[in-house]
Amino acid sequence: MPRKKKTTLWVIFAGPEQVKGPGTRYVAHDGTVTANRSDAARFYSFDDAAEFAKQKKIELTAIRYIGRAEFTDFEIQHGRG
Repeated sequence: MPRKKKTTLWVIFAGPEQVKGPGTRYVAHDGTVTANRSDAARFYSFDDAAEFAKQKKIELTAIRYIGRAEFTDFEIQHGRG
């Protein structure tokens, strides 16, 4: 079975990052917090994520921070973020 290609994108985590497990929270494009990866706002650069946080008045802290997450091509094409 062929491997699914994954792309690493920048997201804003809205809580401590879990190791690919339940409980990971993200910031969505409307600035709300979501546990659904497909709703997470995704960015191709750190600067784009930082600008988004600034525009949405999201204070970046040790808990709410910009980090990287892997998404499959399917998630990128069919996700809402």
